Amino acid sequence: MRKKGLVVESRLGAALKQLKAPLAFLDFETVGLAIPVWEGCRPYDQVPVQLSVHRQESQGRVAHHEWLAEGFEDPRESIARRLIEFTRGAGSVLAYNAPFEKRCIQELRGHLPRLAAPLRDIEDRLVDLLPLVRDHVYHPDFAGSFALKSVAPALVPGLSYDDLEIAEGGEASQMLYTLLFKGDEMKKDERARLRRSLLEYCATDTEALVKLHEALVRLA
Repeated sequence: MRKKGLVVESRLGAALKQLKAPLAFLDFETVGLAIPVWEGCRPYDQVPVQLSVHRQESQGRVAHHEWLAEGFEDPRESIARRLIEFTRGAGSVLAYNAPFEKRCIQELRGHLPRLAAPLRDIEDRLVDLLPLVRDHVYHPDFAGSFALKSVAPALVPGLSYDDLEIAEGGEASQMLYTLLFKGDEMKKDERARLRRSLLEYCATDTEALVKLHEALVRLA
């Protein structure tokens, strides 16, 4: 299909049918410390410290679940247990540029052998939306980029990151470092505002995935 520059390949519908409902939509945010502080970490390892999951529920509802580390204690077991809880019962777990999420899960699995089986199960259900878009859809407003922040606003009218205080992954990582390791030096209201901004940013990413999937279904 071609319409005002939009190109949709005929195989999009078949690709979407490979997804197993109910769907979950996953995003991690990480910190990469030059000098590791948590057991088994190497310099600049990307350690997940924030998690957002939107998950399809009954009667077309979508529930949102989120978690964000507090302080400088090792967050890996806590975030792994939340990940297992939030994706339980989902068929396909969708992420955008999913090799990143896959590496995060593999690192958690390596550090937490007692949780290896359920983490492996999530890894096996992980599906990357990026190649699904790249192989089947093109819109001039992508401007040659298949990054989520180019694709989602082009296909989902009204979706924007412009009003967020934190609107980019690198900035989120820096602000997470500030929150976790410098938070005690901040005023209480400033720390609370930063935490809200980080939660809003990560939630917007998974909400964008939900709306992007809905847009793809309509196009198919």
